[in-house]
Amino acid sequence: MTAQLEPVIDTLIAVFGLKVCHGKADLSAYGVPYVPPPPHQAAFFAKHGLISAQLPMGDTFLELVAPTREDTPAGRFLKRRGPGGYMVITEVETIDPFAERVERQGVRLAGTVDYPTYHELQLDPRDVGASMLSFSMQREGKPFDGGWYPAGPNWREKVASGIGPIRVVELKLRDPSATSARWSALIGHPAEPDGEGYRIALEQSEIRFLPEQGHGSDRLDGIQFEAADFAGAIARAKQAGVPVMDDAIVISGLKFRQAGSP
Repeated sequence: MTAQLEPVIDTLIAVFGLKVCHGKADLSAYGVPYVPPPPHQAAFFAKHGLISAQLPMGDTFLELVAPTREDTPAGRFLKRRGPGGYMVITEVETIDPFAERVERQGVRLAGTVDYPTYHELQLDPRDVGASMLSFSMQREGKPFDGGWYPAGPNWREKVASGIGPIRVVELKLRDPSATSARWSALIGHPAEPDGEGYRIALEQSEIRFLPEQGHGSDRLDGIQFEAADFAGAIARAKQAGVPVMDDAIVISGLKFRQAGSP
């Protein structure tokens, strides 16, 4: 979540060499011709007051979102917390078992996307903790065939050299045990002890639930991803004046670490 897309996109390009593949904004400056969205999609983004950009990282995606109005969930989030991680988006084969668990746990929906090509449940962070959690299903092609409707049809052409998939999502929490238990019940995978926190293993990645050592609020704190030259990225970040904390590059409130970091 960020107040403006362009400065963050420019930083991600300068530090990591990422490329924009698609989005719901005028991204022509990044080689993505502007195409008006279909009516059903335009209505969704107008209702929620959002613009967005998708940047592939291997065969996963970093989605940047910015509010166009203050009187929206995104606008209120930004005013309350400032820039940072907003939602963990997962791909699922079918929505049904996840929808059943959501109903059984009494979790509210922050939003629902119900397009002919794509179906998504966005869970309210007030019920799940730390951030929104999304279960997303492709309605065209085969499950997990590489297609990802929000990223557009040509995302493979925009995969940055030397950048691989997101492998870890890190949540910082005042009560990692309770939050990991809630997420586990919704995802349907066990939360296992991991050092001072917990982890939920997914098929190709994992979610870590880490203790908040200070007095901060629960949040989506960072990601770990594969990178051929992370040391080079750190050097470019320092040269550009982008904050670097220990082994993490901090962009728009989110920590970027190399996969395999403790």
